[in-house]
Amino acid sequence: MNILRLIRGGPPASRRFIFVITGLSGLGNAGLVGLINQAAEQSLLGQEISLQLLIVYLLTLAFFLVSNRTSLQHANRFVQARLEATRRRVVSKIRKVDLRTLERMGEGDVYLTVAQETDHLSQTLPLIIGAAQSAVLLLSLLAYVAVLSLVSFAVVTAFLALGIMVFLNRQKALTGYLTEVHVHEAGLIDNLSHFTLGFQEIRLNADKNDALFAHFSERTGELKEVVLRDGARWVTLLQFSNAFILLLVGVVVFVLPIFFGGYTDTIYKIMAVSVFAVGPMAAVTSVIRLIGRAEAGLGHVFDLERRLDEGLPAKTGKSPRENSPFRSFSSIELTKATFRYVDSEGMITFTAGPLNFSLNRGEIVFMTGGNGSGKSTVLKMLCGLYVPDSGLLTCDGVEIRKENRQEFREIFSAIFTDFHLFDRPFGLEHVEQEEVERLIERMELSDKVGFEKGRFTTRDLSTGQRKRLAMILCMLEDREVYIFDEWAADQDSHFRDVFYREMLPDFKARGKTVLAVTHDDRYWDCCDRRVSLDLGTIVPTGAA
Repeated sequence: MNILRLIRGGPPASRRFIFVITGLSGLGNAGLVGLINQAAEQSLLGQEISLQLLIVYLLTLAFFLVSNRTSLQHANRFVQARLEATRRRVVSKIRKVDLRTLERMGEGDVYLTVAQETDHLSQTLPLIIGAAQSAVLLLSLLAYVAVLSLVSFAVVTAFLALGIMVFLNRQKALTGYLTEVHVHEAGLIDNLSHFTLGFQEIRLNADKNDALFAHFSERTGELKEVVLRDGARWVTLLQFSNAFILLLVGVVVFVLPIFFGGYTDTIYKIMAVSVFAVGPMAAVTSVIRLIGRAEAGLGHVFDLERRLDEGLPAKTGKSPRENSPFRSFSSIELTKATFRYVDSEGMITFTAGPLNFSLNRGEIVFMTGGNGSGKSTVLKMLCGLYVPDSGLLTCDGVEIRKENRQEFREIFSAIFTDFHLFDRPFGLEHVEQEEVERLIERMELSDKVGFEKGRFTTRDLSTGQRKRLAMILCMLEDREVYIFDEWAADQDSHFRDVFYREMLPDFKARGKTVLAVTHDDRYWDCCDRRVSLDLGTIVPTGAA
């Protein structure tokens, strides 16, 4: 079970303590039932209940309450620690995984699994732990029944075993149906993103807007039907569990006295046990759906981890930031490199290459080409985000492989067309306030954004201004190679001129290398070399 897999990863000492204290709590509960039966028997015989019995009962009650609370608190703390460790582990793999692996997964699946699934587990697992404690209490009550009557114990245990076997068989089947719910929920999140990311497009096209909403409504309807269908199955299972409790009580009251002699004198004691068992059994059955949901949720988390593991780089045992040998590079080369986009069915949708391209230190190179010509693919291969399916990526003759790829990536800073703007300079927490303010002023953003308490005051800017803010972060990183994918396309004519006539020469004067995708032909004199792409193939066009 996935729940047991999660628990097994914790400290053994913590598991042992929880197991022991939960067992003691169960014994305390059984002891309470025994004391109540003893007091009831004394009353039935007309005897006065002794003060000693009352004191023992109160002490046992206090012991039960303390051990029960301690068990739940430690179990909850243990489970939350395991979930926190799981979140950290999964996100750590996400930040290290190969880019193409992450792209294939889809944002909806990743977000749903890491955020919603783990949050759901955080809320439901403590309830499941409480139900597990109730199960221990039931075992303790069964042990008490065995003390009263071995025959009754055998009959009740057999009846319980039969019911549990039927129940677990159905519950296992229903847990599998929850995977279908997860798939529909992930698809719904992906579909929902179109309303925010494509807001401008759908507001300009009413037909597109209506069609997108109709598709979204269709997906929500499918999700509703799946949830209702699974809900009906769970209702049936829960109804079975409730009926099973009543049948168990009926067996104790009606069946055992008929078939087993010598039982009558202890029937009221076992009946009291049955009454006390109703609460724990109800607690167990009430979380059955949660158990199935938790099993399915953890299954999705562990499956995500498995897929992430397939795209993780090899461990080198050293930090990629420690004296990277590529910081003093002379040239970077792609040799007969190809990259293929493959869909979920294994069909090749686009191929870039074979590519032969070199980037020399200190030069400014412009890259041009139409939409879909493969420019972004080449940029991502060149900086090590995409791994060529064939051919070589080398730096000063050293092949870039799993073992040194992250070291190689450390010399790049990039602003892609789908860039993400961070609200603070992560990794540069000790940057000087004055330096950030100087760059903000240089990017002519002083009247729009400030830098306070280690973060930018706003990101609510135009696309061009957001790109300038991203440029500030790139300049603070001070890497050896800068990649700009259509950076100037969203700038006004004034700042476009600043970029080509002032910023690029400044990069070159500082020994930096710049590779920029651009279509501004009136600025082609600002580069050392220009290359063009067509259908995934690089075509040199000579010096500018």
